[in-house]
Amino acid sequence: MVVSLASERCCDSQLEMAPGTTVKLGKMFRMPAEFGPAPGPRNVPEERSQLRYVKEATVLEVTARTDPKQLAALLPERCRLDEEPRIEVSVTCLTNVGWLAGRGYNIVMVRVPAVYTGREETLRGWFLLVVWESLADPILTGREELGWPKLPAEVPSVEFFDGQWRGCASWQGYRFFDIEASGFQHAEPPVRTGALLTHKYIPKTGSWGTADISYMAANDTEVPPKVQSFQCGSGHFAFHAARWEDMPTQYPIVNRLAALPLDAFETAFLMKTSGGGDLGSQRILR
Repeated sequence: MVVSLASERCCDSQLEMAPGTTVKLGKMFRMPAEFGPAPGPRNVPEERSQLRYVKEATVLEVTARTDPKQLAALLPERCRLDEEPRIEVSVTCLTNVGWLAGRGYNIVMVRVPAVYTGREETLRGWFLLVVWESLADPILTGREELGWPKLPAEVPSVEFFDGQWRGCASWQGYRFFDIEASGFQHAEPPVRTGALLTHKYIPKTGSWGTADISYMAANDTEVPPKVQSFQCGSGHFAFHAARWEDMPTQYPIVNRLAALPLDAFETAFLMKTSGGGDLGSQRILR
């Protein structure tokens, strides 16, 4: 009964923020739900709705071919590799993010071209193996609302020095990822089609090893961002194997990525964009 009463109280989407002012939010909730609807990237206050899709991004991406058996072993059920076995790694630096009132954060994303074959639909796109972000707020909202495999890390903005763009990621001082690229020249951006595929998994409390939620989700209808500039070059990346002492909760992930043989690096991309969707069209696959 206590839980239901708390749920009724937190369903009021108009919250008192300060004397004489209110903010209207949609009925989206996260823990602690007793405080009412939760603001976030897909739940911006009504009077700030014009900021929902505001953001600017600088993206540095490098792709490498790798061993198909090792790569396929990282895919969930009903997913298979699509075309050549390759791993795509990008660092995205977000600034002027509307739902964060103009703040920003950085992302390392690792994805694999894949095809999902479900009971009712087949979908081609990219399976997200793991995403590291430098801010807790998008990690929590992305994991709970979207089912994205997000983890915390220190991800500084990419920097240009001595003719090279460089980026990295670390956890509590242990540097587990590096990326470099150079020789960029202006080019036409490729037309990308396909879905972002994710496996949403939440363990069942008290029944460790059992899933409370386990399903595939995807996003294939988002409004793409506007490309401000696009350049092609060459580059490479590396994941550095970690001990338990280095990354007590993440070393299995980093080590599986570090063990992938990188046979050949393909074209690197440097892109600047603005706007785009907020992944609010994320859906469960059947």
